[in-house]
Amino acid sequence: MPEVSRRAVMASALGGLGIAAAAGLPAAPAIARGVAGIAPSVRDNAASATVDAVRSLFTPAVGRTFRATESGGGASDRTIDLVLSAVEDIADSAPGDENRFLLLFTTSGFTASDGIYTLRRSGAPQVTLFLSAIGPRGLTRAMQAVVSRTA
Repeated sequence: MPEVSRRAVMASALGGLGIAAAAGLPAAPAIARGVAGIAPSVRDNAASATVDAVRSLFTPAVGRTFRATESGGGASDRTIDLVLSAVEDIADSAPGDENRFLLLFTTSGFTASDGIYTLRRSGAPQVTLFLSAIGPRGLTRAMQAVVSRTA
């Protein structure tokens, strides 16, 4: 399997965000607010759409479990359960900024590795993020995602 640099991953992600913005895809808070009051078939389709990560999508989900699938594009994709333990401000950003924040997850029973993961949670749209394993190596390890973009 070829090695992909973090720079290439970030360039691809930023390019994808630009394409999504140019296509006029809806913002995550609007989807998140609208998902609760719509028919199940429409809600299921909205939950399977990938949206930009914004703070308001994650803040109410602290303590909840996300299903994370490592995006390798093959049959060997790994799926793990992550518990969102915190949503924090990034240094030098405005407190509560929707587009600049840090997500901290805990995982158990899996040796987590850095990579691009698609996060899913019942009733919420899916989000694709680059997650980094932090802390000592072992079967219980924390993961983090940094979201830092201009609106």
